[in-house]
This record gives sequence, C-alpha cells and structure tokens, in this order.
Amino acid sequence: MIQIELDDHSLGACAVRLEEAVLNSELAVFPTDTVFGLGGCAFSRKVLDKLMNIKPERSSKPTAVLIDSLIRLSQFGGDVPGPKIVHLAETYWPGPLTLVWRAASSIPAEFLSQDRTLGYRIPNSELLLKVIRKTERPLWATSANLPGRPAPRLFSEVDSSVCEASDLVIKTRTLLSGRASTVVDVRGKLPVVLREGAISEADILHVWKKG
Repeated sequence: MIQIELDDHSLGACAVRLEEAVLNSELAVFPTDTVFGLGGCAFSRKVLDKLMNIKPERSSKPTAVLIDSLIRLSQFGGDVPGPKIVHLAETYWPGPLTLVWRAASSIPAEFLSQDRTLGYRIPNSELLLKVIRKTERPLWATSANLPGRPAPRLFSEVDSSVCEASDLVIKTRTLLSGRASTVVDVRGKLPVVLREGAISEADILHVWKKG
C-alpha cells in the first residue's frame, strides 16, 4: 500500500499517481468533495472484487460512477437525457447530486443493479476531475467506511483496515463537507428523490419544474 498526502503543492503528483492506479485497476482511498471515497476504475472486475472484500453489501446496491461531463452521461447511459435532466445536472454539477439513469447495453450486467441503472455524478474535486479527464475513464466511488460506520470526513476517521486493503491511499488534512450527495431517479416524468443529502428535495423539484 502506497500512501501520499494531498495539499496545495502536491495536487499534480497525487493526480499522476491516482491516474496510474486507475489504469492499473488498483483500489484507492481518496478525498472527494463530500467524504473520503473508496474506488477506482469503473467497470473493472479487479477493482470490484477488491471493493467487495471491504464492503460486501455493495453487491446488492446500485454502483455510483463519477464522470466529468454531461456527454459521459449519454455515453454510459446509452440514451440522451431530456432537457429537464440536463437542466438539473447543469444546476448542481459539479457537486453533490447523483442522478440515477439508465446504463448502456454494452455495460455487463454484473456491474449494474437489477433494473440496469447507475448513479452518475460529476464531483466538485479538482483532483478527481483531472484524473477522469486524463485517463478518459469513469471512477467508481463509495464512501471509505466499513459497513455500519459513518462516512469519514477526516482521514483519521478512515479505518486502518480499509487503508491496508487498498493499493493507494491519498490523505489530506482538510475537513470534508461530510454531506452525502442527494440521489435522484430521473428516469420517469417526475424526479424521485431516493436519498436527500446536501440538496433538498424541494430544491430538486423546483429546478425540475423550471427545466
């Protein structure tokens, strides 16, 4: 396990090392704009196996995918999102909004929920956006906590066993927001808030009506 620290002077070096981890299907701990995340290259069997060793309960839940643009939402969703979805995304991305949308038929079922959906988000993180754009690969990211434990806002809150089971650990002394993203299913005529987080359900509905 390799451990490095992210600060104002090491952004470039951290990005390069995380890019290598993504391209090599390594499992990494990294700060996001909300909490410390655990993940790596999306749709990698190797990464998924490592992730399941730490968080086996994830196998029964939709997988969140970090992307860098709305174009990726169309690519991985296999369909062009409508104007209301686009308006919602443009209002809150990059930021703490996860949109549940269809998955393209080219994505193997083993990486999807039973209804073939994924949760997509553009993170408000310079580090992660650098890595996604450079590697041209989406990232899987779940909170870097053990089952039943709160999501870590400080690196000191990340359990040592999570770090030891990872190939790369990027720590920072910064206190993260700790507010999970709001998860919204946008496949129907009206948005369905599956989890209210940093963005309120009232705000989601207000923006949707204006879209």
